[in-house]
Amino acid sequence: MNKVSPKSEKNLVSGLFFLFGFGIMSWIPRFPEVKANLGVDNGTFGSLISVGSIGALISLMTAGHIVHKIGSKKVLVTSITVLLFSIGLIVHIRSSFYFLLCNMMIGLAVSAFHIALTGQAFHTQEKLKVHLLTKLQGLWSAGSVVTAMLSGFLVGSVSLGVHIGFVVTTAWIMMMVMISKLTPVLTKPNEEPDTDISIKKIFSSFRIDWPIAIALSCGVYMEFAVGDWGTIFTKERLGMSEGLSTVPYILFSVMMIFGRLSISHFTGKTSLFQWVKRAAIGGGTAFIACITIAVHLPSSMKNISFALFCIGFLIAGLGSSILAPTFLNAANQRSSAPSSVVVGQIGTLNTLLIFVCKWIVAWTIQITGSMAVAMMIPALMLLAVSFFAKNIVKKG
Repeated sequence: MNKVSPKSEKNLVSGLFFLFGFGIMSWIPRFPEVKANLGVDNGTFGSLISVGSIGALISLMTAGHIVHKIGSKKVLVTSITVLLFSIGLIVHIRSSFYFLLCNMMIGLAVSAFHIALTGQAFHTQEKLKVHLLTKLQGLWSAGSVVTAMLSGFLVGSVSLGVHIGFVVTTAWIMMMVMISKLTPVLTKPNEEPDTDISIKKIFSSFRIDWPIAIALSCGVYMEFAVGDWGTIFTKERLGMSEGLSTVPYILFSVMMIFGRLSISHFTGKTSLFQWVKRAAIGGGTAFIACITIAVHLPSSMKNISFALFCIGFLIAGLGSSILAPTFLNAANQRSSAPSSVVVGQIGTLNTLLIFVCKWIVAWTIQITGSMAVAMMIPALMLLAVSFFAKNIVKKG
């Protein structure tokens, strides 16, 4: 069996993270066409999309234990095959019922692959003695932005089925090759008696690291809020065109990528603990200040308001960038459980907390009639992360 050097292992894992983002986000910008295929209204389509979280929760509860029992290769191969096949299929479905089932499979497969790949990333960074996860998540973000830009470029010129079919086929082939090359260093099955999987064991072994779980949810929710409401916020509040209304979201995403890929260059003289505090306080404060000023300017100053929107989103993206991978890495350091199990458990709680936050923001908009007021919620959550920064150090 061929050996894999640490450098090659790092490059292969990095490639998998990039292609993971590239593949799963490919169909998102073409949601209007997917919705048209189903012939449903916005409320029904939104409900069908949200069902994917059910599959994700099932996977988050079980996939970590499965990886620990059978090894990461089988989970990686099976989950990415199911994921990309389901994405390739779902863009052709015209039945709401079959769409629902397919979307649940996508949610399940996404979480399973994420758990197995992130667990492997922890092993890789332990070998290299570097903080690698932040950069890897930056590559995931880069893959998602690249595929979103490609999708936007192809709309109207290449059919939905052809576009997605080509993307998922190409991504699957490339990822199978990478996984095959990684085989010698992938996590092996643990055949000890205590690795038997049962519902009772899954629940009895579930541990909640509350400081990390709360910090992770507060740190990551800005990304969800901007994705859900950012474009609508800019378009409806300022009356910008559809093209310009996407600019703040793009800036947010680009700064997320920049922050995750460059943080290793700034942690030499200043500790990661200090950078987390600065990121949380700076990102949250700048977002609140810029958005508050922007929405109170007169309509005659629309361009200045838009510029402030862009600055607020840009700084919030940079501030949010390092928080999720940093606290996920801390969760792994603070737990004695296998990495894949830790990722699954922290992901389960994070999914539930984010679901609650989404409902709170949505109903705040409904009750107050103001997206500006609702967008203060993720900004305040981002500020709150600074109180949990001390928990990124290992216990003991």
